[in-house]
Amino acid sequence: MINRRASRALCAKPCATLLLSAALLFGQSSRAISGHRDSDGSGTPDGNSQLQDLPVYTPESQVSGVIRNFGNNYIPELMSRWEEGFQKYHPGVKFETSLPGSEAAMAGLYGGIADLAFIGRENYESEIRAFAQVTGYPPLGIQISSGSFMTPHKTFALMVFVHKDNPIAKASIDQLALIFGCPHNNTGTKIRYWGQLGLKGTWSHRRIHVYGYSPTTGMARYFQRTVLGGEPGWSDQLVDFDNGHKPNGEVINAGVYVLDALAKDPSGIAFANFLYAGPNVRAIALVAKGSPKNEAYSPTWENVFLRRYPLTRFTSVFINRPPGQAVNGPVREFLRYILSRDGMQSVADDGAYVPLNAKQIEIERRKLQ
Repeated sequence: MINRRASRALCAKPCATLLLSAALLFGQSSRAISGHRDSDGSGTPDGNSQLQDLPVYTPESQVSGVIRNFGNNYIPELMSRWEEGFQKYHPGVKFETSLPGSEAAMAGLYGGIADLAFIGRENYESEIRAFAQVTGYPPLGIQISSGSFMTPHKTFALMVFVHKDNPIAKASIDQLALIFGCPHNNTGTKIRYWGQLGLKGTWSHRRIHVYGYSPTTGMARYFQRTVLGGEPGWSDQLVDFDNGHKPNGEVINAGVYVLDALAKDPSGIAFANFLYAGPNVRAIALVAKGSPKNEAYSPTWENVFLRRYPLTRFTSVFINRPPGQAVNGPVREFLRYILSRDGMQSVADDGAYVPLNAKQIEIERRKLQ
C-alpha cells in the first residue's frame, strides 16, 4: 500500500521576486575517486584506506569501573567491537549496555540510568530541551560517525535526483531551498520552472514537479533543517510519500515510491537515496551553502567521508557534563577510543556507517577538553 500525500505546504506568505542567476547550475560535477562509489551508487567503498591519517588510540590514564551505554538499537555489533577493543587497554572496565532505540537515549541520560546516550540520527530539539529542563543545562553532543552512504536504517545520506532525460548537472543548496520550499525572508523567489535554473529550449517553460518524503519522517526533517534552513514552509508543488507495507507487514521505505514517481516524470526532482534508485533517475552534484568557490560534489562514498557532500548525515553520543567541568575517567577514555583510528576501524569493519575523517575527529576530541 502506498501512503501518498500531495501539497503538504505551509507556504502562506508571498515570496519576493528576484531573478536567479543560472551560472552555478552547469559544468562538470566532481569526479568520483577511483575505488569508491560513483554517482550512480556503483563501485566499492574502501574505508580502511582512508583511516591511515587518524590518531592511534593511546590511553591518557588507566581506568576502571562501569560504563553504562544506552540508545541506538542499530549498533549492537558495532558497540561490541568498541567495547571489546577498549577492554584490551582497560581490562578493569565493565560495560552495561542496553540499546532500546534512539528515541529512548536522551531520557536514559537525564534519567540517570546511562552514562552515554547513543543517537543514530541528528538529535531533535525537543530532546535537548527535555534534558535541559531536568538538569538546567544542555547535554554535550559528540559525533561518532558519519551516517551511512546507502545502508537501510543507518541514517543514510540524501541524494537529489532528476529524471535521466533532464540535462541539469548540479544545483546549490540555496537553489534547492527555493525549489522545495517557500522563502519567507524576501531573499529569493520561488523556483517553479526549469528555465529559472538555466535550462533552455523546451525545458525553459517546463514546470518543476517536486517529490519527497512526508514532512513527518526523519529524512524530511533532516532535509528541512539542512536545505530549507528550518523554515516550515514546503513548496505547494510537493508530492510527498510515507512508508508503505507489503502484505506480510514488511515496511517499504517511502524512497521507493518517491523515485518510482520521479522515474515516470521527466519534469520531476526528488530527494531520496541510491538504495531506491532505478535506471530512469540519476543523482546530481550539489554545491554547499556558502561555498566560496561554488564547488559541486557528487554523492560518492569519498565525498561523504570527507564531509564535502552537503547532505551527509551523522550519528552522535551525548553525555551529562555540567558547565565548566571536564570530562574525566572511564567515559573520557572510552570516547577517546571511539574517536581514534581503532574506533573508526571498528566502524569500517562493521560496514554500515561511514567513519569520521581526521578533521572531524579533531573537532570532536576538542569537546572532551
